[in-house]
Amino acid sequence: MNSDFQAVRENLFPASHGAIEDWEAFPWHRDRTNRIQAHKAHSSQAIAIDVFGTVKMSTDRDRIFDAIAARVGVAPGGPWEIALEWTDTDRLLGEPRPTQVDALAVGSKAALVIECKFTEPGGKCSQTVVLRSGERQCNGGYADQINPGNGLRGRCALTGKGIRYWEYVPKVFALDPAVDHTPCPFKADAYQWMRNAVLAAALGRHHKLQAAALAVFADHPSFPTARKAKRGPMDPALGGQAAITPISYQQIIAIACHVGLDQELWTGLSAWVDRKVAMAASRKSEFQEV
Repeated sequence: MNSDFQAVRENLFPASHGAIEDWEAFPWHRDRTNRIQAHKAHSSQAIAIDVFGTVKMSTDRDRIFDAIAARVGVAPGGPWEIALEWTDTDRLLGEPRPTQVDALAVGSKAALVIECKFTEPGGKCSQTVVLRSGERQCNGGYADQINPGNGLRGRCALTGKGIRYWEYVPKVFALDPAVDHTPCPFKADAYQWMRNAVLAAALGRHHKLQAAALAVFADHPSFPTARKAKRGPMDPALGGQAAITPISYQQIIAIACHVGLDQELWTGLSAWVDRKVAMAASRKSEFQEV
């Protein structure tokens, strides 16, 4: 194993290593020089693997995910299968580049779409970015407009491209797609949380399962992402505020400690995650999240 992978292994909780079947093929987050970023203590991908990779490999997996399912309001029932860095290869939302989530957990009755954050905010919609021409494909509102990039008229530039978010938004967020919403209700980082919520709805419909989206975060008073997650990652004015359930890594490990049989494992993981969170909190001004 090359030195990059050795550094990554050293930054991952040992019990999670087996969750990565092919270290070369795994979709690692990389920087502009193509170097894997999971060797860094503040890596968002690494802490997600720490927790969900360990749960995946544990004999307590079904107990833990049954408890998480009950907490977020979907039916428990294993066996639970967990995929790390899961991609919607069925393109249920019609995306040219399908959504990739940090983890997907599928049981016999429910599916959980899991997006993980350390301290970084959620992703934003690219349609409002200024093009080389100086124009934007979207003016920032869900309102009748023409996309200067392709000349198509509509309320959402993404809908004009065949992306099916607004096929699910009305039910998930109780929004009328036939009226204007200005500014767009999914501006800023609400966009990423919306994508995960509608992906969960699409998966549930396609596989005939109950489904929910989780916003998993590292909890610390100095992390803005944690404070926002605990308030609710979506605008409280949205009818579908409950479409995304926030839950911290610490809460997940507490659930594992409560229902799991391997107490030594979960105590060790708790200390590992606490150390990473404390380190990020003490040096967060130096870090750029990866």
